[in-house]
Amino acid sequence: MLTVVLADDDCLVTEILNDTIPWHDLGMQVVGIADHGRKALDLCLELQPDILVTDIQMPFCNGLEVAMELMEHDIPTKIILISGVQDFNYARLALNVKATGYILKPIQLKEVTSVLKKARDTIEMEFQREQVIQRLTSQLSENMSLMRDKFLTNLIFDGMESNDELQERLVYFDLPFRISEDITVAVAKMDEYEQRVRKEGVERVQFFNFSIKNIIEQTLNNFQAGICFSTKDNEFVIIFGEEYCYEDKMTQIFEGIEQLLIDFEGISLSIGIGNCVSVKTANLSYRCACNAVSYKFYTGNNSIIHINDIIDSNTIDKMSDLNHNARLNELQKLLLVEIKLGESIKTMALFEEYYSLLSKINQFSQEYIRGRFLELVIDAHREICETEDEVEEVNATYMISLQAIMRGESISAIKPNASKMLICIADYYSAKYNKKHNNLVERIKRYVNRNFKENISLAEIASEVFMSPTYICAVFKRETGQTINEYIIEMKMNDAKKMLASTKMKIMDISEDLGYENSQYFSYSFKKYLGETPQQYRNRFSQKA
Repeated sequence: MLTVVLADDDCLVTEILNDTIPWHDLGMQVVGIADHGRKALDLCLELQPDILVTDIQMPFCNGLEVAMELMEHDIPTKIILISGVQDFNYARLALNVKATGYILKPIQLKEVTSVLKKARDTIEMEFQREQVIQRLTSQLSENMSLMRDKFLTNLIFDGMESNDELQERLVYFDLPFRISEDITVAVAKMDEYEQRVRKEGVERVQFFNFSIKNIIEQTLNNFQAGICFSTKDNEFVIIFGEEYCYEDKMTQIFEGIEQLLIDFEGISLSIGIGNCVSVKTANLSYRCACNAVSYKFYTGNNSIIHINDIIDSNTIDKMSDLNHNARLNELQKLLLVEIKLGESIKTMALFEEYYSLLSKINQFSQEYIRGRFLELVIDAHREICETEDEVEEVNATYMISLQAIMRGESISAIKPNASKMLICIADYYSAKYNKKHNNLVERIKRYVNRNFKENISLAEIASEVFMSPTYICAVFKRETGQTINEYIIEMKMNDAKKMLASTKMKIMDISEDLGYENSQYFSYSFKKYLGETPQQYRNRFSQKA
């Protein structure tokens, strides 16, 4: 219920108003009646009613004076003035005291009711407006941090032209910088972010984002070094105050943050640091910091990279670029050859050189490096697809390798998956060749074992296994560690030892049986092989017997 005070030196007027106006229907109640101005003022000061209905002309203090006193005391009581004189001056004064209504005597109850309704509607409207203002003020306070972050985001993206506006915003958001001071912007990003999203889900990663920001803010507050805010997921912008625009001081803070994050969830950050600039040109430092943190592609996870540490690509010797490209093309061809030969060790050695050339900071763009790795892996896979049937293990490794190359945050993250693919193919060919070569070696040995007494030639053996002499010699040497001729001699000597030890055959007959043209050459070969003559070998076994 709205409260009302009635004031008039004519008691009949206040009595009629109190008894005949439907106060309850209007949502009002009379809480006080005064018969002169001083009493009316005292009641209003004490009760602070919503509405004062007062005669203008009263003893001790007239209605206008009461209204002005209430204004001075900042009491928001609505004033309805009653006057028995039709005088413009009173109307003008009523405007001065912001009267809600003005009623002329003789009083018409219908008119009074109408003015009271107007006062009620005004109060309700103001109350609603005040409620809205309070709600908006509360929401403003609750969203102050968001508004601050929005301002800072605009500052680092676009900078500001107006010094006065910038200073006003710095003060309004209670930021620890002044327009006359220098600042340094750093950008931190969680390593392996995309992998965490896929592995642990968006909700969990959002928790990480929130936690990282809080840990950074806590550390900065401990040092009173600056502020942190986020422009988007996995981008934490740090603005260091002038006192901390030094690499050693920033490094101290970063080490503290790093330790807290490792202890918290084993999280690592990579951080790019821009140049020291004025607050007004924070956007320049931010761009440098973003550029710096992108170089973790070359340096790997958990990197702290200052923009000054990055070599300007324009200073690179263009002739060196051409030489490196030529060598990369040569290495790629050599790699494909060794992979098809099944030479895993040689493949790995060539790949290490290939990787070393690509990983030189600022030598090649990220897109170029990804492209070279993709081209190498795709070419290797194409080779096996063209010569072999479906190889399930190779295909699975191939898909994993492609995804790693496309998604890898650093060249060091790409390397193991690319090399695994190449070695997988090389090992496949190696296993295939080993099986094939083992069969070939066994066929050669079987033929030699049957025919070694007949002075067989390499051409005869090659014809038997349907291979060239050069090929069978290379395969046999690689698989057994000895040449075919050495194996033939071994067979002859082993058979000679058996005959010398277990028979009384003449050495000349043994020589002839083994296919030697004369016994002298046989004795020479036997001594060269065993270190003693055939007779000495026989005598030694005879003594033992």
